[in-house]
Amino acid sequence: MADELATVAERRVWLRAFWGFGPEDGGYLGFTNDGNRDRFIREYQEGDLVLIYGADQDQTRPDQRRQLLGFLEVEPVPITDTERSSEAERHRKVENGWQDRWTYAVPVKRAWRVNRRIEAHNLARTTFATHNPILIASRCELLTPEEASRALALPVTPANVYGEPRLPRAETQGEAELRKFFQPSVGVTPTFGNRTFNVEDAANRLYVLKLDGDVANFLGRGRHETFGKIIVKVGHAKEPKQRCETHNSHLPPACAFRWTIAMVSRPFPGGEEAKRAEDILKQRFDERFESLGGEFFLGQESAVLAEFSDVTRSTSFIISGA
Repeated sequence: MADELATVAERRVWLRAFWGFGPEDGGYLGFTNDGNRDRFIREYQEGDLVLIYGADQDQTRPDQRRQLLGFLEVEPVPITDTERSSEAERHRKVENGWQDRWTYAVPVKRAWRVNRRIEAHNLARTTFATHNPILIASRCELLTPEEASRALALPVTPANVYGEPRLPRAETQGEAELRKFFQPSVGVTPTFGNRTFNVEDAANRLYVLKLDGDVANFLGRGRHETFGKIIVKVGHAKEPKQRCETHNSHLPPACAFRWTIAMVSRPFPGGEEAKRAEDILKQRFDERFESLGGEFFLGQESAVLAEFSDVTRSTSFIISGA
């Protein structure tokens, strides 16, 4: 397992050339030859990453040729390209006559984009000197441990992957070293002594958080049982957005699930008023939907939002998807 790796430096990195980098529409790593795909799966080790650079060919945008473009984290499971291709990706391949290229694939789970211009040869001199560039382009070759360590230090930005839950907008901005996405967070240093603080009442908002991801897998149920349904959490807070971020911070960065804000009410005068509205909303949800325990429920999305609107109508103002 990836979490069994002793250090981040032990992660291996494969090098591969492509005519571009677009995980948003093509959520797969493809091979034209099934033997190359099978060899990759056979030699893959848990935690491996794939570094993509722009092939030095006419099909690659001039500004991307020979440049590092991005990283992929894959699952070593054989699939076809069309299983993880958007309509735009399928159209692009047909339009260019590439239907027979990269059809043997493995799914991509996470991706990161390299935004800066970095020549591939400058990072992987040894690999290029000891491997045939044609093989690097067609089947992937492993970087040396020293090159992999340098690759993990590159600044990258998370990218959306077709077939995976969309990332919150905030996560697709800015840059961080790639290795930081695999390191455990640093715990809070404990402090000791007397503490005195006041808790002041203030305007509170009622909110509903929606869990983005595969509901059936999350609950361990059949898809027919959860079709069209969402998992929600009911609560109230002064800053619902901050509360949502707190819940997401308790999930592993690699988790395929994320909380998003589905509905937020107009501010209630104080915490007591918001708490009363929350209790009424929970009772209504419990009567109409399936309780998952506590403040969590499973129900049809349109019905959940309709109930929320009805309960908070007294506030005369609803903010959707705040």
